[in-house]
Amino acid sequence: MNDYIQTLQRLLMQLTTAEQQDVVEYYREYLEDAGVTTYQGAVDLLGTPQKVARKALADYSIKMSDRAADLGTTPTGKQGTKENVRMIWLIILALLSSPITVPIVLVLIAMVVAVAGVFFGLVAAAVGLLLAGLVGGVVVLAVGLLMLFSVPATGIFYLGLGLIMLGVSWLLTRMAIWLGSLLIRGLAQVAKWAYDRWMPQSKASHATKRGK
Repeated sequence: MNDYIQTLQRLLMQLTTAEQQDVVEYYREYLEDAGVTTYQGAVDLLGTPQKVARKALADYSIKMSDRAADLGTTPTGKQGTKENVRMIWLIILALLSSPITVPIVLVLIAMVVAVAGVFFGLVAAAVGLLLAGLVGGVVVLAVGLLMLFSVPATGIFYLGLGLIMLGVSWLLTRMAIWLGSLLIRGLAQVAKWAYDRWMPQSKASHATKRGK
């Protein structure tokens, strides 16, 4: 049994030490109460350490996301997108650990691929818009500066146009990035809903609730 617990703890390295101990001690007590003394006995009762760890990691990721939302401290920008992507991945791994949820995983993966395609398309569009706006704006500004001394009115017009082009390109770039982050955030909510709806109640979920 100790081999099982040690393997489980190694698979929970993404959690803090306190969180690892919470999960590990729960399972140790559970196995002791069940009279399990061997690795195979623990596998027969709970499943493989990999299966238990996947569920525990997904549970903790969801718990931290919900806690941040309750406290109004949900990360934004790159950090928020990174954490949402990580949570989606952990949920997919957890769902894969249960045969009955494999069809759900396939649908979720298809959604991830679709969102990833849209996201990278938006990123590419944002980069293109930014470069086009920068190049075009700089060129127009240069023309405006050259004409400012010979034809002041026209020079001022081109200077204003160049500044507008730079501003619009920056604004559109920010909008594209924001839309991409919004898509990933929405997909994370769908993944959480699928996990809560179809993931069978497990000992891992009970263990994580103890940490709340």
